[in-house]
Amino acid sequence: MNKPLIWILNDVWKEHDYEIERLNNEGYEVVVTRLENFDADSKKYSASASVVMFQVGFIVDQALIDTLDNCKAIIAMGMGYQNVDMEAATNKGIHVSNIPDYCIEEVSDHTIAMMLHGMRRLADYSAVVKNGSWDSFAVSGVKPINSLTVGLLGFGRIAKRVAEKLKPFGAEIIAHDAFIPREIFEEYEVEAVSFNELMQRSDHLSLHVPLTEDTKHIINTDSLKLMQDGAYIINTCRGGIIKEDDLVRAVESGKVGGAALDVLEQEPPDFSDVLLNKDQVLITPHSAYYSDEALKNLRIKACDKVVEAIETGAVGTSLNKDRLK
Repeated sequence: MNKPLIWILNDVWKEHDYEIERLNNEGYEVVVTRLENFDADSKKYSASASVVMFQVGFIVDQALIDTLDNCKAIIAMGMGYQNVDMEAATNKGIHVSNIPDYCIEEVSDHTIAMMLHGMRRLADYSAVVKNGSWDSFAVSGVKPINSLTVGLLGFGRIAKRVAEKLKPFGAEIIAHDAFIPREIFEEYEVEAVSFNELMQRSDHLSLHVPLTEDTKHIINTDSLKLMQDGAYIINTCRGGIIKEDDLVRAVESGKVGGAALDVLEQEPPDFSDVLLNKDQVLITPHSAYYSDEALKNLRIKACDKVVEAIETGAVGTSLNKDRLK
């Protein structure tokens, strides 16, 4: 009997030693394909692959899915799954799963760090000193955290953890998520508000939603106009949530006082882009998820889902299981 074939599509990591060893020990064959070898490898492996694992930058479109004649599951090696054609996978009878819970602590830590950076204007103070001045009055508009309102757009796992970690600082916390029952907000002592009220009241707005047709560019000129002058925006979810040209204009006008972004619509970006060269904008390279522990946890959980798919024909965290027959 042929061994199940696990096809790993990799455009980021230098190696997949853990996955190869773990899945070989399970009795599976493993093939790793780099982006530059995709066309040739697709002809060899797509029709026989039992499970496809892919880095979140890889595009798993209908053209690829149509060739997956033996596939039980597509596993995103991360939280993001927007690069999978969900409709095509569902029509093909293939489960699609991400790894939704491997870096909750890391992303929430990163979010809080970005908030504190903006709240205390650390970069501005550092620039004052580096420019040869020792003046604590050189930066205006610094407020105590317990006088601020923090808004959370989305109230899933990470946003809940952000709320828990932020609570001891004494800030007022509000959130908007149309899919979360009101009693969940009450459990976390967070005020549930409408989207417009979230934008109007937030001194600091933190984004925690998936990228969908409904959320793409939801932060745009129209929604930014609702915000208080000088508001601060943190994004550790997906770059496409913000219409970046609109954010640049809002920063330049002073409507938005600053932003901290771990994700951009184009990654890696054009390093000459205006957004990357704004002093008021802090940018990190899609690293909020990262710690040695998180990466290890991700790899273990991804392989666990492969084994589950091979042994049961399904995945418990399948995003489209309710639509599969």
